[in-house]
Amino acid sequence: MTEISNAARPSMNVPTVGQKRLVIVGATGMVGGYALRFGLDQAAVGSVTSIARRKLGISHPKLKEVLHQTFADCSALAEMLSGQDAAVYCLGAYTGRCRTRSSAP
Repeated sequence: MTEISNAARPSMNVPTVGQKRLVIVGATGMVGGYALRFGLDQAAVGSVTSIARRKLGISHPKLKEVLHQTFADCSALAEMLSGQDAAVYCLGAYTGRCRTRSSAP
């Protein structure tokens, strides 16, 4: 199931001439969160679409939030991905641990 939430009025989510449309997959994670904040802060970015499993918990005039639970089937995302200028893929599982040299295979 895919749920779409606009954090702002729809007219605010349309970039002006020269501004780019950015989609970020996995914006609720550590790396995706940095990418999200960076994109929202850039004047050259007119809209940011976040695709994630859970809500971000923030609102911003440039932000469009899409909740998508099953990334094995992304066919429901085709329309949201159409017309984007760039994508940042940060979907993954971060455990907070790094391997040490002695534990590496």
